[in-house]
Amino acid sequence: MDIIYNIIKSDKAKQDKLSDILKFIFVDTCNIDQNKYFILGSYAIRNERKINDLDINLHYDEFNKLENATKQNFGNIEFYSGQIRWFFNLTNEYNKLTNSQEKDFSLEAFQKKPDEGFPNHNFSLEYLIKTNGLDKDINGHQFFSFNTLLSWKQTMNRPKDQEDIILVKKIISAMQKRSITKKGSKKGSKKGSKKGSKKGSKKGSKKVSKKGSKKVSKK
Repeated sequence: MDIIYNIIKSDKAKQDKLSDILKFIFVDTCNIDQNKYFILGSYAIRNERKINDLDINLHYDEFNKLENATKQNFGNIEFYSGQIRWFFNLTNEYNKLTNSQEKDFSLEAFQKKPDEGFPNHNFSLEYLIKTNGLDKDINGHQFFSFNTLLSWKQTMNRPKDQEDIILVKKIISAMQKRSITKKGSKKGSKKGSKKGSKKGSKKGSKKVSKKGSKKVSKK
């Protein structure tokens, strides 16, 4: 637990601590294939608002590797709402080590078949990989892209999703505007360079022709 405690005590943001702990347990401890899971929910907007926990959709077969985690007291495997999940609650440890009063600091992973998603197939590992609906963070964890997150929030359509829907729409709109601006500046720079090269070639050809004609007339 020392490594996890050191992560919690670090100066990193809460969501980054969760990401680091997930990497330590999933990748370093259990050797879980990072292409076989993704983080559900609002992780894509972690820099815009606080993320308190991580919910993970984990491939059915890879889930069994979490036995290595439970042997080291890193969470428990249990039945939950008709599903099998691994749950690791670190809220008390987080509050003690950081002198905080957070209500949640936990990780949970649900055992899922590749074509099984929540609340439907469009949010399954298989479908999201096929449609490029996932991004990766600095630790290599896959998570909902902004477009996927917007679709997921609109599908869930819970009261708590409404503010996030507005936020994600603003982010996507800003990204689209930046993309258009970049394309415009690239086109402008290309046109400018072409004109410059044409002018340069014309000036060069004129100078050469003038020098050539002078030399011939002198001779």
